[in-house]
Amino acid sequence: METTATFHPEEVIFRKGESSKYAYIIQSGKVGIYKENDYGKRTLVRILRKSDLFGEMGLIDKYPRSATAIALETCNLTVVDNSRFKFLSKYSPKFFVILVKTLTNRLRDTLGQLKNEGKQIEAAIPIKQKMPRKGGR
Repeated sequence: METTATFHPEEVIFRKGESSKYAYIIQSGKVGIYKENDYGKRTLVRILRKSDLFGEMGLIDKYPRSATAIALETCNLTVVDNSRFKFLSKYSPKFFVILVKTLTNRLRDTLGQLKNEGKQIEAAIPIKQKMPRKGGR
């Protein structure tokens, strides 16, 4: 079933660790996706805008939410439950393309972050200088 919901600024849409019952499509407004550490500190990882799909990962893999979603401004969202999500994924080419693009973009973002983290780690590791060998060469 598809319904609509309105969330106001700073209202939590879902929290990390909750079970995944719905995916959302933004009709208007902006949503922040946050990662939280074990101490509750939030870090903004992505801002989503009109037409963006989010919350779909848990409907695909059945794992709990991996992040927290918070309205950054008043948001009107289409709420897609699991049965509707499965139907749209199977029978709506337009929805399927949106889903694939969403997952592909997230994969590219993650790979870019890993690449940048790798560069930071390389920069932090001192380069060992070769020591001259004893005996001449």
